[in-house]
Amino acid sequence: MDDSNWLDALSDGKVLRHWLALFGQFFLGVLYFTLLVAGYATSIGLSFVLIGIPLLLFTLASTRTLADIDRRLMAAVLGVDVPRTAEDIDLRGAKLGERLGLLLGSALTYRSLLYLLLKLPIGVITFTASMILLPLMALELLILAPLTVDLHLLTARLLHWLAMGSYRAVDWLLPVEAAHMAEKPKRSRLELADDEEGEGDEGYYIDSEGEIQPAIRRAGR
Repeated sequence: MDDSNWLDALSDGKVLRHWLALFGQFFLGVLYFTLLVAGYATSIGLSFVLIGIPLLLFTLASTRTLADIDRRLMAAVLGVDVPRTAEDIDLRGAKLGERLGLLLGSALTYRSLLYLLLKLPIGVITFTASMILLPLMALELLILAPLTVDLHLLTARLLHWLAMGSYRAVDWLLPVEAAHMAEKPKRSRLELADDEEGEGDEGYYIDSEGEIQPAIRRAGR
């Protein structure tokens, strides 16, 4: 649990990060809703002519990209780590019709669309709540500051829970890549030879041509 006092809360930058995240939920939600409605309405409306198909393809691909960018942006503002979004299709080398079919058949496309559309209602709630917390925080500071006591800001805690809660509320919609085993760093043949030499009675040496050759070690060496 965060045990920072009210002076820490004002100076560590977390309060500003949380407010930026809450405001961003609202303003970006409005932007995403406008772009998505305009993009899909135009592309679907023009789908009976040639230009509508590429436009629909662009809108579908942009939906996935915007969701991934927003996820990373919110994580950066809040200072949390976020894994990469797991891609479920590979569009490399596919033709126009194949790309459109893959995007329309991908679950990530619809999950990304839902992720972006939910930003607006969540943003309205978080923006309203943040505006309510602003005067409450000012009032709390007016009480604590003259006392100069080691107390914690309740409004700062509420702000943190609100910011993280609104982020997690939609973050689960986007799948993440499975954790990969860390690759072992590449080691030189000389390092491998040194390790082998220390493990058993039979050591190795590197000859004049750069090849590793076995060398019999004497007992007790």
